[in-house]
Amino acid sequence: MKKILMTAAILAAFLAFLALPSSQASAAKPIRWKATIVPIDGANLIGPTTDFVGGVDNVNINYGLDTDSESCGPTGNSLSYLLLQVFNPSSQSLQIINMSGFSGYATLPPSYGFPNTTTNIWPDCVADFLSSGPHPTADYPVVSLRFSTCGCGNTTTDFMKMGVGATIPVHFELLFFSHIWSCPAPSAQKTFLNLQMNAHGYVKTVGSLPDIYITRISQTEWTAYVDTKFDNGAFQKTETDLDSASADWPVRDSDNILGQYATCDWIKAPKGNKRIWTTTYHYPCAKAPFKFQIVFTKN
Repeated sequence: MKKILMTAAILAAFLAFLALPSSQASAAKPIRWKATIVPIDGANLIGPTTDFVGGVDNVNINYGLDTDSESCGPTGNSLSYLLLQVFNPSSQSLQIINMSGFSGYATLPPSYGFPNTTTNIWPDCVADFLSSGPHPTADYPVVSLRFSTCGCGNTTTDFMKMGVGATIPVHFELLFFSHIWSCPAPSAQKTFLNLQMNAHGYVKTVGSLPDIYITRISQTEWTAYVDTKFDNGAFQKTETDLDSASADWPVRDSDNILGQYATCDWIKAPKGNKRIWTTTYHYPCAKAPFKFQIVFTKN
């Protein structure tokens, strides 16, 4: 099973920005992707009045293929993804508005939460953090929005091989990353939560469209539609204890809005009289309606 460590996630994010892939950086015929947040009724996610352009003003937009062996998709399949990353500082940003109706489970200590919010109570702190202003921020210097074909029963797993007018359900992830957790924590490290929204295209009723899907509009345009409550029945589990010894996000367990924080304990080693640090990762979870549309254009 493929594991995606938080360390790898943040390093990959910055490396992707510093070294654009050949599809964007080729001297022969450079491809510059752009992304446009579409204004629609009831949208929770809004963007700048101008397009996001890959490689400009701390923005990275990337299409790619990766090998997938996750349990949520056919073993050995090649997944396709479209990725928008916005880095801080930037004159462009993402903003979440009017996101309400949060429900969730958590055992969140008061010392863990989000900066510049009025409450540490989960999930109220999530709503406060998301709606408090544009993202990224100084404390969350990268926001990563990713769509992939993994885990939704697709026969077409490459966005580039979709026919014009074709529609496929997709896996959606929105990541707000503050820092890598480690034990013992550096003295200057602030205990801010990392936050991930994660959902899979889900057909609620027979004949309806999935709650997250991508349609190929033309040879150069793909529109992603998100209208979810993070209630994908195929990915539910009993949400009573998501604590883990692993820093891997439990993305294959359930569609959720997940926080991540770690606690450190100084324990006796299994052998001998030495003591060692042990880290436990905690994943408080929540659900709320989330709706937006974004167009990826290959220039």
